Amino acid sequence: MDFIHYSDLVDKVNNIVTMQNIELALLVDRFMRKIHFGLQSKAHDFDRERVGPGGGIVLLTLADMGCPGLNELTRRVARDKSQMTRTIRSLETKGLVARRASPDDARVSLVHLTREGEAVVDELRQAVAETIGEILAPISKQEEKVLQGLLERALIDSGAEGSAPETR
Repeated sequence: MDFIHYSDLVDKVNNIVTMQNIELALLVDRFMRKIHFGLQSKAHDFDRERVGPGGGIVLLTLADMGCPGLNELTRRVARDKSQMTRTIRSLETKGLVARRASPDDARVSLVHLTREGEAVVDELRQAVAETIGEILAPISKQEEKVLQGLLERALIDSGAEGSAPETR
């Protein structure tokens, strides 16, 4: 009779868990790419300001954050400072965002959405919702609600930034 050592069993369980994590990571990656490609294929319908994916991410992040400092926004969207400066300048030129000095530290630029920017965010959110709705069409409304609850819990419990929109 063969006996399995405890350490061998732990290794086998860890390997299974690792494979499940990899499979989940690949599924999430594929889901995100489907969203990205779905939005790109519809961009001509909703991206009237021609903000592109990078500008869209900045606008959606600003909608979540309120009025962050430029450095905090740069960190949150994982861009380098020069990229963010160009993006903000472009969005400013289009009248979608505005900058102002922080009342606490005049060296800090605070960035916020304008009314026009808020309207674009509404359009972006609608396009994202439609795209995700198309992807999730094969599952039931009940399963969709379960998925939503799991995603909310994962984002909130993990302390993920931007997990819940901040109110202004």
